[in-house]
Amino acid sequence: PFRRQLNNISLPGNPSFDTLRFERKCHTGLRGNPPNLDVLLEGPDGVVGIESKMTEHLTRHRARFSPAHADKIDDARREQGYFSKMLRLMERPDSHVWLDAAQLIKHAFGLKHSFRDRPVTLLDLFWELANPDASPEFAVHREEIKALSTRMTRQSPTFRAMSYPELWLSWACDSARVPGWLHQHLENLQNR
Repeated sequence: PFRRQLNNISLPGNPSFDTLRFERKCHTGLRGNPPNLDVLLEGPDGVVGIESKMTEHLTRHRARFSPAHADKIDDARREQGYFSKMLRLMERPDSHVWLDAAQLIKHAFGLKHSFRDRPVTLLDLFWELANPDASPEFAVHREEIKALSTRMTRQSPTFRAMSYPELWLSWACDSARVPGWLHQHLENLQNR
């Protein structure tokens, strides 16, 4: 339903959208395969790139970057928090265990390189148990998100992260702006 109702999608950043693409590659300006976003929404007021995780964040991660990321990025991205975080991850690749921070940073590089003329948001959506406190992995994942978010304050792209239940709750609480079809879709998701 999202493809048919783009003007009614409510996401963090709240730009209006006129294009939705799944599995969108955003070139970083480096050689090799560009990172592949799960969803990309574009509009005249901004762009939102979504990385969606269902259970992948329950697998241990080790940050990996090609040397070209440090050597060949020579534009404004080099002055961003994403670049300095990448350098720290290159020194300590195991500092984020449950959050794939390297993948998110590569997406940020691609979004910043591909969309220089509009505000850009990188949204990390992830699945969580109804009772995430029951598993320590979820708590550590949240701590790692917070650590990355703190470093990315006032950066471009803007970094946001939320669980699917949090997104659904935001839709449920925003009934004035959320259309009827989305309420029905949300009800179907929650029943499922």
